[in-house]
Amino acid sequence: MPASPPRSDAPDAFGAYLDDCRTRILGEIRRLVPDDTRHSGRLYELMLDYPLRQGKALRPALCIATCRVLGGHVESVLRTAAVLELYHNAFLIHDDVEDGSHKRRSTPTLHQLHGVPIAVNVGDGMLALTLEPLLDNIELVGLGRALRILQTVARMARESAEGQMMELEWVRRGSWTPTDRDYVRMVYKKTSWYTFVAPIAVGAIAAGADADAVEALKRFAVPLGVAFQIQDDVLNLIGEEARYGKEIHGDLWEGKHTLALIHALRSAPPAARARALHILEKRRPPADGSVPRESLDGAIWRTQEDVEFLRALIGRTGAIEHALRCARRHADRARRSFEAVSRAWPSSVHRSFLAELVDFVVKRDW
Repeated sequence: MPASPPRSDAPDAFGAYLDDCRTRILGEIRRLVPDDTRHSGRLYELMLDYPLRQGKALRPALCIATCRVLGGHVESVLRTAAVLELYHNAFLIHDDVEDGSHKRRSTPTLHQLHGVPIAVNVGDGMLALTLEPLLDNIELVGLGRALRILQTVARMARESAEGQMMELEWVRRGSWTPTDRDYVRMVYKKTSWYTFVAPIAVGAIAAGADADAVEALKRFAVPLGVAFQIQDDVLNLIGEEARYGKEIHGDLWEGKHTLALIHALRSAPPAARARALHILEKRRPPADGSVPRESLDGAIWRTQEDVEFLRALIGRTGAIEHALRCARRHADRARRSFEAVSRAWPSSVHRSFLAELVDFVVKRDW
């Protein structure tokens, strides 16, 4: 971030703040990723692939803004913020493999470009690189804060893996009976923790906040993460791919357990539900179209007509409206928690950025 922070009266101060944080974080990531090809092949080069694609850098921006609004210095949190961005991109690489995704940020996924084994190894390598910078926090913020940051990141990694496993188990069992509460629980673990809870908590710890203050901030972060994920699910149905950066209707091709699809299946007439469940038993065909409609093992591949049926069913059952109402409900909870926790904060661009988050998560189109 520049010496002088972005002006709060800029035409898009929120976007400017994200851009400035992203520039600073990419510089830190370049310092963390070794420049060595002698014994590693293209490992470190490929570690930079996802971070250098056009992204928001929302997680490090949250980390930095929280630290700064509580009186901390950017230098005390910058390296940890870069670690969170490495975690994020490693999770994306692994998530894309697990979901069979074709695009990430408007470009073919890493495993589509280089194969699954290389993509998995690159993600593993990025996670391995996060350990040393977290230990460096002992010199930056002291042993006590460094250990609290490490504990928070360790819990973030565990919660994320648990949330991902919940969804993978639903997929494995072909289960389409999760309730809205089940979905929210999965999102709390899979999205809220590593997108909002951990970045905000780590930023607060780096600034010297005590345990009570961190818990109050978590009450702001958790519902914000749920609203963020629901909006992401909705954008996959109605967004513009050029803005959204991921494949529109990709969740339907992949058969992901989104709130909208869960609601649609719950609300559909029996015949439509039966057809939808049959479609969701099918597999997504590979991106290169290299397989026939029916493979040798009898698997049937999902078609464009199938995806259009699922999308129409979501529309007929009011599932998008239901999802948006849920997102707004969680965003309202986050807004009330923010108002309570931020009363004593001085006015600043950092405070303004955090305040604008609530509207951003439910109104964004990217």
